[in-house]
Amino acid sequence: MSRSEKLETIEGLRPVVEAIRAGRRRVLEVTLPPSGGGPGMDELAWLLREAGIASKPGRAGDPVVARAEAFPEETFEELLMEEGPRFLVGLDLVTDVGNLGSIARSAEASGVTGLVLEHRRAPPIGAGAMRASAGAIEHLRVGRTPNLRKALELAAAEGLSVLVAEPGGHPIEEISPELLSGELVWVFGSEERGTRAAIRALATEVVGIPLVGAVASLNVAAAAAFLLLRTAEFRRANRV
Repeated sequence: MSRSEKLETIEGLRPVVEAIRAGRRRVLEVTLPPSGGGPGMDELAWLLREAGIASKPGRAGDPVVARAEAFPEETFEELLMEEGPRFLVGLDLVTDVGNLGSIARSAEASGVTGLVLEHRRAPPIGAGAMRASAGAIEHLRVGRTPNLRKALELAAAEGLSVLVAEPGGHPIEEISPELLSGELVWVFGSEERGTRAAIRALATEVVGIPLVGAVASLNVAAAAAFLLLRTAEFRRANRV
């Protein structure tokens, strides 16, 4: 590794474990708290031995911390080149790292093959997003694009359905199982503004979640978790 190559910090037991397990970037060194055990720490110790990664003691009360190569982001076009079935998630103006990490965790658990982020309107894949995803984002491909609308136009031209999550949309039970089981990209917008009009105009279907409580909407991460896991159910039923 050259001296000029950027290194990043990964904080927390689970994010460090998943970074090593994923093997998509090199972990150079891990700082361990002086005490503490349990299955998670035992797993980390085993991974460090197996991978030959150096460790050093940290201070009492500090978390597990690793120094690693930069997160391996790609271009959106590279995600589209993946052999199918392609199952993507695009984020429109979702700028909170906690929401990004939580959505990434749900996406990885649902079998999503890639996360699509804009260059300027989405946060970096840093320590905060990794913590919020409990390390799941280490197993998820992330593709950046200068313009989400144009990326979705390209996806549609490539045969992917575009599902946009918005309050007032059709319940997911009313969406064709064949559509949910095919190649698609889910799009989730910000909690304040939802998705932009230009994004909604590209939707194959606009999908909402009927609510019966007094609160008008769900947190975007909670909505994404519900819709992605339901989509995964349809895909499992159709063996996608």
